[in-house]
Amino acid sequence: MSLTSAVSWSLVSGYKTLLGAGQDPRGSPTSEGSSEAQKAAMEHLQTLLLPLLLLLCPPVCTSNPWKWRERGGEAKAPSWAHPTPYVAFLQGKDNHSCGGFLVAPGWVMTAAQCLVHKPLTVVLGAHTLQRREKSCQTFQVKEYHCHPGFTSPQNGNDILLLKLNGNATINSHVRPIAFEKSKVRGGAECSVASWGYRTATVTSAEAAVTIIKQRDCLSHYPGLADNLICGRSRSSRVPEKDDAGDPLVCNNRAYGIFSYRHNNWPGFYTHIAPYLPWVNRVMKSA
Repeated sequence: MSLTSAVSWSLVSGYKTLLGAGQDPRGSPTSEGSSEAQKAAMEHLQTLLLPLLLLLCPPVCTSNPWKWRERGGEAKAPSWAHPTPYVAFLQGKDNHSCGGFLVAPGWVMTAAQCLVHKPLTVVLGAHTLQRREKSCQTFQVKEYHCHPGFTSPQNGNDILLLKLNGNATINSHVRPIAFEKSKVRGGAECSVASWGYRTATVTSAEAAVTIIKQRDCLSHYPGLADNLICGRSRSSRVPEKDDAGDPLVCNNRAYGIFSYRHNNWPGFYTHIAPYLPWVNRVMKSA
């Protein structure tokens, strides 16, 4: 049955039901029908219209973590594996958002500056923000663990752990990423996985990032906070403020967390490895 036929059938059926109960929807009662009959008729009408409502407004796989940019209906889960299955979309209050990444079935890592947007809703497994997808998994945050030394992105320690209110189902669309514990040399090619907030597609994608030698970075910024990495990207998807929390990936492992940019200079990333003792303590004690 087409959408038009469904609308017509539901309205005609509801009209006849009301007339049978003694109520003309255009005016006053046509008979002495009892209030009980009218109530029963209205309940029947609601039963008829509920499927139509679900047809027009299908439920989404999330509890409205973002406003859908387009009307595309619910999309089936893509048959191919997600290129960055660890990437998370964090929706906060007042339509603010951040990036993040899954590091364990029940844990997501992001930037500490995103704490001001809580409560956060975590979406995993999404390929795009333009349509509903069956591959996505949505969680609320049960616990927020901000690094105790964080005051501002420029002062470093911009790292936050989120304990989810459940464990993610691991599959080809959702999978944690391991940490890169070794030092990555300057000149190495890495990538940052983020959402295309400033593009029309609004899809998850990766941008190439070249690691800058630490001494070169310090020569431009002698007061740079400890445990910050400098990276240059020539991509149009270069990280911006709304991308805080996106993972810097080197050798297919999480090496840094995007923190901030200074004017048009390269981006600054929190180096994860020095914080792993703190990360392990938090995850074991929670």
